[in-house]
Amino acid sequence: MSHNPSEIQPLLKTDIAAAVSGEELVFRGLFWYVTVLTGLAIVAYLLVYWHTQIESQKTFPFNSIVYRASLRFTDFTGFYHKFQSFGTAKFWTGHAVMNYPAPDAYVYLLYFRLFPQSAVAAALAFDTTIVGIAILAAGLLVWSVRRHQLAAPVAAVLALMLLTSYPLMFMADRANVEGAAWVMALVGAWAFVRHHGLVAAAFFACAAAMKLAPLILIFLFFRQRDWKATAMFCGFFLVINIVAMWFMGPHIAQSLEAIFAGMGGFQHTFVLTCGWDGVDHSLFAVIKIGMAFVGLWGGLGLGGLFPFMGLAYHIYELGWLCVMVLLVAHFRKMPMLNCVFAVFIVQVLAPGVSFDYTLLYMYIPFVIFVVLFLMQEVYSGRVRFDLWKILAVLIPLAILFTPQQPYLVLPAQIDFAGQIKALCLLFLLCFVACQAMPCGMFGEAPPAALEIKAAIGAGETC
Repeated sequence: MSHNPSEIQPLLKTDIAAAVSGEELVFRGLFWYVTVLTGLAIVAYLLVYWHTQIESQKTFPFNSIVYRASLRFTDFTGFYHKFQSFGTAKFWTGHAVMNYPAPDAYVYLLYFRLFPQSAVAAALAFDTTIVGIAILAAGLLVWSVRRHQLAAPVAAVLALMLLTSYPLMFMADRANVEGAAWVMALVGAWAFVRHHGLVAAAFFACAAAMKLAPLILIFLFFRQRDWKATAMFCGFFLVINIVAMWFMGPHIAQSLEAIFAGMGGFQHTFVLTCGWDGVDHSLFAVIKIGMAFVGLWGGLGLGGLFPFMGLAYHIYELGWLCVMVLLVAHFRKMPMLNCVFAVFIVQVLAPGVSFDYTLLYMYIPFVIFVVLFLMQEVYSGRVRFDLWKILAVLIPLAILFTPQQPYLVLPAQIDFAGQIKALCLLFLLCFVACQAMPCGMFGEAPPAALEIKAAIGAGETC
């Protein structure tokens, strides 16, 4: 029997009401995000100004938004002398160890060859490149949504995002090569959203070859059952590393041995020690500070349990392996945006140490959430998403994107900023594991659309 128009009319009115409320929800969500983002950033700067200009001349972390001034650019300039002997045996034996995967070496080599007389100039050129790409990406994004009614608010959000971007500032302050890996992941994410799977796989593989943690991005291709892209990812990852080690010379075995030695030294220096700088948002940083205070309360002293740090880290790694199996089983049935959030959260949360420049990666799911979910699905009313759910995503991100050290420094200069960020990441992971965020861009039918289709179908059969 044909459907009854009188039964469908209330449904259409409900749909229109949902669209109107969706427009209001998105605007209010972005308003509160901007408010929290700018408020946290402004207060942090005022606190630093108070500590250094009015109250007294205090040292780090009271006197800086990012890090110690004495260490500025040192993640780049520290390798200057080493790369003067690139291609010779002295490259491996005469200078500081190479504690990054082999492909990173060619980023340093490029800038040191372009600016052979000044390590600082090379670092500044590297920073200029990464910051310039970030500004270009933001501009392209504004251009792509220029016809949307929320184009102006989104443009304001992006401008504030760059002006208050603590992860970008921290990366530039240290001139860390993570910025180059982030650019690879950024281009890969653009290709992934545009359904260019092979291109996305190639760029994601480049990011993984440079920093290893982005290896988890391969799950996105598993989730789509895109086996060609999966094979491309694996092939590019292997080829890039082999070719990079080959040209580093004198042979692959020595390159691999030296890189493993450098990464082992990095682990003993940073992972198996407890720092109080507040710039490590790894979940293991939460465990380390927990061990410190358990030892203090147990009468063993603040570092009384640190001799067991190695054992704790092995248990931590095993725990994450088990959690990863559960996450893969759970998220293979979740919408793609949930999966994107999950892989980037795990990428910056799971490593034994994860300094704040890695938070650059969280801009990728943030932009996809705003542009593809809020502006398309929630705005139109196709997906019903409460304001508290929007804020549950945006407020933790605002905390991640702004400096927390000036708020959380105790008289003993023990800073919990990194642990606060780790807990924000853990909250986001739990949230996206529970709340579905379907996007039409990924071919997913929103729940509201399914309800309308079912109701119309039921009307036609009456």
